[in-house]
Amino acid sequence: MAELLAHWGISPGAEHTSAARGSNNRTILVSQGDRRWVLRISQNLSAGQVLAEHRLLARMRGRDLPFALPEPVPTAAGDTVVETTEGPASLCRWITGVRPDPSSETALQRIGAGLGRLSAAMRDLPAGDAPQHWGDGPLAALPADVGADDLIAELAAAGIGPEQTQLLNTSAARADTWYKSAAGGLPIQVVHGDIGPSNVLVDQDSGELTGILDFEISGADYRVQDLVATLLLCGALEGQDWPTRATALVRGVAGVLELDPAEIDAVPQLLICRAVGSTLWRAGRWRRGLANLDDVAQRLRVLAATVRFVSEAGGQLRDLLSQASRADTEARPHPAAEGNR
Repeated sequence: MAELLAHWGISPGAEHTSAARGSNNRTILVSQGDRRWVLRISQNLSAGQVLAEHRLLARMRGRDLPFALPEPVPTAAGDTVVETTEGPASLCRWITGVRPDPSSETALQRIGAGLGRLSAAMRDLPAGDAPQHWGDGPLAALPADVGADDLIAELAAAGIGPEQTQLLNTSAARADTWYKSAAGGLPIQVVHGDIGPSNVLVDQDSGELTGILDFEISGADYRVQDLVATLLLCGALEGQDWPTRATALVRGVAGVLELDPAEIDAVPQLLICRAVGSTLWRAGRWRRGLANLDDVAQRLRVLAATVRFVSEAGGQLRDLLSQASRADTEARPHPAAEGNR
């Protein structure tokens, strides 16, 4: 670790501890005196993909966002990525804040507003300046060397039960068919793809957003995918009070970003696509020895719950999102009125 940190001129006496959160990478908190950084050793990205992530972040600077984004620190040689035996390493400046409480409607509305502002700021980013490309839909999460049928067979041989493997097989085929049929019908741009409590920081006292982290799965996709991911990651569709919490989140988004009616109509199916992609992603990590089979089983339980939710409440969700979006879109000042202020 001392040898690695020396690339950034950080002395061997610096303190470093593993982050309590994060399952996709090795994340280390580094401090030296009153200076603090976050070191990430990526287990998912190539060095080229990390550099693409850094290009994206560089393009985002100066876009007048009310919260911070990761800022990679160059080494003494001017690079922002250092190759290690565990994966490409990068160092970012510390962003002050704490994790939000997703059970709070106020917090959900603020997360939604941050999502909307970030999405608007990313609208014109070139797809080449992002580490991923999701144009193939949920099956893009498959490992490069195996197809869906073979991966499902490997999971079955490892002990995943027939009911779960059948669920994954059916859901993957359904999601792939739907995704391809929807191509071109929804706005496409670079999205963050992973906005949830683990990648959001807020001020401990005011609750306002101070930062959005981790752009490693950013890439070109349907714009509404960020809303879909955040509904799932914030648990806004769980429990008896899910309509209230989902409304709070989408009102935050719609307060700064106008949602297309076609995007809202697509949300239930995209929830299934997201759950399928998440399961395949985790299964790929399992094949590489970076996750255990229980991690995959947990994703399969989420997939089953998502399929059940869409079957039972998909129509209600669409109506709720439409009403919440319309209310806040109408309340948002017209651009001409803004210009006359």
